[in-house]
Amino acid sequence: MITKKTLTINDQKISYIDEGAKTAPPVLLIHGVPESSMLWKHIIPEIAAVGFRAIAPDLPGFGQSARFPYESAWENYVTFINDFMEALELEKIHLVVHDWGGMIGLRWACDNPDKVESLIITDTVLLPGYTWHPLAQKWRTPGYGEKVMEAMANKESWMAGMKKEIPSVEEGILEDFFAIFESAEKRDVILELYRSANKQLTEPYLNLAAIKNPVTILWGEHDPYISTDFAYQMRDQQFPHAVVHIIPETGHFIHVQAPDKVIPFLKEHFLSILK
Repeated sequence: MITKKTLTINDQKISYIDEGAKTAPPVLLIHGVPESSMLWKHIIPEIAAVGFRAIAPDLPGFGQSARFPYESAWENYVTFINDFMEALELEKIHLVVHDWGGMIGLRWACDNPDKVESLIITDTVLLPGYTWHPLAQKWRTPGYGEKVMEAMANKESWMAGMKKEIPSVEEGILEDFFAIFESAEKRDVILELYRSANKQLTEPYLNLAAIKNPVTILWGEHDPYISTDFAYQMRDQQFPHAVVHIIPETGHFIHVQAPDKVIPFLKEHFLSILK
């Protein structure tokens, strides 16, 4: 059974999962929107089982972590990764990212390529030219985004919608995801994050080409938010040595929709590092 721990960073409560031997190579897993560390519920035990330490924070404002006492802009989440790693005394990491966790994590990696031992990139992108999906465009629109977010705070309706999108997902995982919608203050986290996106977010994207360590790119075949085209664009522009796997008959949330299809590729990635 996976349980969350807590620590305090800059007077702020942070909830996180930490499984595996403390002396094992650390793997940092960064979730997206609207998610929490429970996105990785099925993945974390597998990482620990092959000899790594799996660490997954609830990003500030998500899950059980307190929100920033200031704007939830992408720059502050990048700084959070540094603060979180320092708090846990992590020097170098294997990085696993999804959705906004990818934009944040990969943006951090642009500035710290020497700290990335390997990468697993899932359904996310850090490339100029990406067009926001319709829901993101609504969130990015002042006034309209607030109304959309308020409607999404109807738990019964939101849960029904997510179960339709991910029929196999566990209720407890969705309960943890829904925490971001529980108050107006928390819902603003999503709006602030999406509205903070600018060209400075993607500007140093070619820096990722400096990472020569193993890279695996996993993608849901029918991701409605970020098409599989971006999996190949990232490989071609940033990681020519990457291995790309498209998970058949899955959408955006592959880790909780079809963990049985994701885990073999994850094991392959980490076991190859141990050889």
